[in-house]
Amino acid sequence: MSAEIIDALKNTPIPTILIFAGLFFILLAFVSKVGGVIEVQPAQQKWSAPIGLALLAAGLVLALNTPPTTNSSSNESSPSATSAVPPPPISCAALLSQGKTLTWSTRNFGKADNIGTLQIVSANAEEKRWEGDQLTKADRSVSRVSGSFDGVEMTMDHPTEPEVWFGRCGSSEIKGVIKTTYESQLTFEMNKQSFVLPRWVSHGPQSTN
Repeated sequence: MSAEIIDALKNTPIPTILIFAGLFFILLAFVSKVGGVIEVQPAQQKWSAPIGLALLAAGLVLALNTPPTTNSSSNESSPSATSAVPPPPISCAALLSQGKTLTWSTRNFGKADNIGTLQIVSANAEEKRWEGDQLTKADRSVSRVSGSFDGVEMTMDHPTEPEVWFGRCGSSEIKGVIKTTYESQLTFEMNKQSFVLPRWVSHGPQSTN
């Protein structure tokens, strides 16, 4: 029994012990006998109240100034959470580099509009400009297009159409909108090519002389 009491006292915070001890001494100042075991003389009761108040005040001061304890598991997991480094943003230069071929598709008012491929012919990282050959599947026409890229943003100007493509690059795709001079709600998506193009596409349509 005494061992259990000692273990309980070892695991009890000091401010709690002082507060309970102070309350006990204050109680002794008003009663002369506790449980028929402890008997307090009148001379001792004079000191019980001051001692009890002192212990109670010390316990309250320590309790208010003691920082709250935190769970050890949360402390162990917090460094990994704070030290996690977000992945670097994807640059359009990785997709719009010389020799790359992208498949593209457009939608107008939410409906499929056109598809084709875009082969990057040249790219200048310093000037942030690029050129490429755009194949439109509908009429098998190939147009030389050009544009710019800066970070995760890119543009594409079409030489024969009154439109400009504005896109945002992801890890393997480019998505964006097409601004036109006519009424439309054109959007586009470009992806890394997953099939091999016919040989004539990379050099433009062959002449039929």
